[in-house]
Amino acid sequence: MRYAREIEVPTPPGETFAYLADFTHAAEWDPGIAEARRLTPEPTAVGSRFEVIAVFRGNRQRFEYVVTAFEDGERIALRGEGEKALSDDVITVAPSGSGTRVGYEADIRLKGARRIAEPFLGSMFKRMGDDALDGLAARLAR
Repeated sequence: MRYAREIEVPTPPGETFAYLADFTHAAEWDPGIAEARRLTPEPTAVGSRFEVIAVFRGNRQRFEYVVTAFEDGERIALRGEGEKALSDDVITVAPSGSGTRVGYEADIRLKGARRIAEPFLGSMFKRMGDDALDGLAARLAR
């Protein structure tokens, strides 16, 4: 299941990227994430790891995210793996007229026999992605 969307936020690109590159902040803006913590020392770089506790259909699920690509100030890619799913996420940041354009792409794949349910969950994952980016926009508008 693939998700992609761009939003505009009023914060400067450098500030926006620094906030997003510390993936522990995801719990502040994504209503589908109950907890997030850093597993490796700062600063964020390729190989940095984060633990994320996601809530899906009322159930808490642990994911471990690893930074797979890092272009400071511009792009971060992460791979998240949990017991039931894998997620590859790419976040991009670019200047815009009034602040920053943030791009978010996610490719989510269920594991094993659960893959059969993917066609039925696409609209739910889109709604979850939209809720997360709406939360990010609201958080950075403060």
